[in-house]
Amino acid sequence: MERAQDGMDGSGIETAYQEERRRRLAAERTLDHVRRELAQAHSALVANSDRLSRRYLSEREENLRLSERQQGVLAQRREAAKRADRARRRLWHALEAMRDGFAVFDASGRLVAANHVYLGLFDGASGLGPGVHAQEIFAGAAEEGAFDIGDASPEAWAHAQVARWHAEIVPPQILHHYDGRILRFQDRRAPDGDVVSLVLDVTEDRTREAALIDARDAAERTARIKADFLARMSHEIRTPMNGILGMTRMLIDEGPGGEAGLLARTIHDSADALLTIVNDTLDVSRLNADRLTLREAPFDLERLLGDCLRLAGAGARPGVAVALDCPIGLPGTVRGDAGRVRQIVMNLLGNAAKFTQVGSIVLRVARVDADPTQFAITVEDTGPGIADSDRDAVFEAFGQGDLSEDTMREGTGLGLTISRGLAERMGGTLTLQPDTGSGAIFTLVLPLPSQTAGLGPDDFPRRLALSPGGGVQADLIGRQLAAAGIAVTSDVAGAAHVLLPMALPETAQRQVLAKMTPGARLVALGPGGDAAAEVMERAGAILPPPFAWADLVSAFGAERQAGAEPDDRPRILLADDNATNRLLLDRMLKDTPYQVELAAGGAEAIAAARRARPDVAVLDISMPDVDGFEVAAALQELPGPAVPILALTAHVGAEMTTRLRNAGFAAHLTKPLCKDALLEAVAAALSPASPDSVP
Repeated sequence: MERAQDGMDGSGIETAYQEERRRRLAAERTLDHVRRELAQAHSALVANSDRLSRRYLSEREENLRLSERQQGVLAQRREAAKRADRARRRLWHALEAMRDGFAVFDASGRLVAANHVYLGLFDGASGLGPGVHAQEIFAGAAEEGAFDIGDASPEAWAHAQVARWHAEIVPPQILHHYDGRILRFQDRRAPDGDVVSLVLDVTEDRTREAALIDARDAAERTARIKADFLARMSHEIRTPMNGILGMTRMLIDEGPGGEAGLLARTIHDSADALLTIVNDTLDVSRLNADRLTLREAPFDLERLLGDCLRLAGAGARPGVAVALDCPIGLPGTVRGDAGRVRQIVMNLLGNAAKFTQVGSIVLRVARVDADPTQFAITVEDTGPGIADSDRDAVFEAFGQGDLSEDTMREGTGLGLTISRGLAERMGGTLTLQPDTGSGAIFTLVLPLPSQTAGLGPDDFPRRLALSPGGGVQADLIGRQLAAAGIAVTSDVAGAAHVLLPMALPETAQRQVLAKMTPGARLVALGPGGDAAAEVMERAGAILPPPFAWADLVSAFGAERQAGAEPDDRPRILLADDNATNRLLLDRMLKDTPYQVELAAGGAEAIAAARRARPDVAVLDISMPDVDGFEVAAALQELPGPAVPILALTAHVGAEMTTRLRNAGFAAHLTKPLCKDALLEAVAAALSPASPDSVP
């Protein structure tokens, strides 16, 4: 039993040992597993710790960088704020230093800010400051009498001031301050609705403006008084000069010889020079007073220039040739003030004739290439010329340039001043070309719109002969014909149309006749007195240059025919209270195809017209008993067709022209009266196409 017990005990111990050992091994395995898990966890923890450390370091570095930028931005903002504050202070100081008032109101009309000048304007207003409504500010100032509000109530006036701000463009407002200042409120609305108000003190400007207006009005009154005085003096001077010029002209025409003829011509030339001075002075006065009016109407430019040159030729020195250089193809008529164009051209030609001792004076006309409605009229002479240093002086009043001692000084020096003023008044220019050392060249450029077409090359013979040696005018005629495409030859043999200048000696004229083909058409160029007897018999026409191209076409188209005097001559009634003028008018119409009846006054003229109705009446306007206007009214009441009435007066000016036109006068003749002007006016009045108005 003991051994059994011992055996059982030993087996049990071994089993317990084995069990213990198994548990220990299991524990070791568990421990080893836990150790491995702990090692893995430790490794993961270490890795995670490394990641967190790196992330922290990265974020810390980024935070440091962001902090530096933020600090820079904050520093920039602080510096910008300082600069903005300095700018605001400077701006406000500038606004405070302004002499003008400045204020800003918000969109609702309440004051935001204002400088001391603006606030000072409303010094009497109570409670003035930021936040106060504009209407309260203006109403308070009105109640305190700060501004002149007229008859309006303070509330209504203040409402009107603020109501201006609602306009799309705020109109300026002029207010009168109680201290005498004149203030201009200039308001503008900003895009955000605020209103910026600027107040300017315009007292000095208004005072200066008023002074300038007063000075201008005084100058205009003075100019009007001067113009009226000159017009009256012109009338008083023209009336006796009419008799002097007319009677001396007739005395000269009677042909007294010797010393009597010399004295008569001297009297006439002196009176004519005095009349030029009167006319020039009156024109300068009108230009200065801006009272010169233009009377535009269609006229023949070519014939006007020819007439001017014809008159200038009479005043040229012996041996000085005058010529017209006019192209074929000019308009038949142009529109403009023919009288003023004539005046300018005659002034230029008169100067040329005055200073040209030898050589020629050429009047040229041509279209301006850049503008066909404008024409360039040039006067070219071979006188002493004008130095470039005197170019401006010649156009000044009373200026004549630096002339040599042997050059005669005549006139007032107003001619070119008036001519340039007239040219500019008509929209043109008058210039003096640079000194070429061979005379003076004046160029007048004027807008003269074409009214009717002129002649063309087809109106002329395709071929004609022009005898050489005819002088400047004949050479210009040949040149213009050739420029128009017409064949011009110097060989008269075989030519169907021949131009023969009368400047050739009579022997040379006869030689041309001997070479001509029988039946050829001969036109003599020049005065009939210079033609040989054989030429007078042979010529189909005699044309004294300058002539119009239409005259040459007509001369080639028909033989000359002597006009027959009409059997029933038109009757002219002349009324003038001045006996000298009546005698002058009677002598002017002597040997003309008119019957003349003289009346010594208005009443006598009316009685004569009622006895026998006149075809034309020429009435002096300033007759003492019944003036020309009353006579005209009586003539207009006569039965039958209206009687054309011509006014004869020494009065000049737009006022008189308008009055005559309204009274029904057909034309206006100015004293001193020229015979050609009288005959032209009478012929125009008798023409069926005569306009029924004063030109």
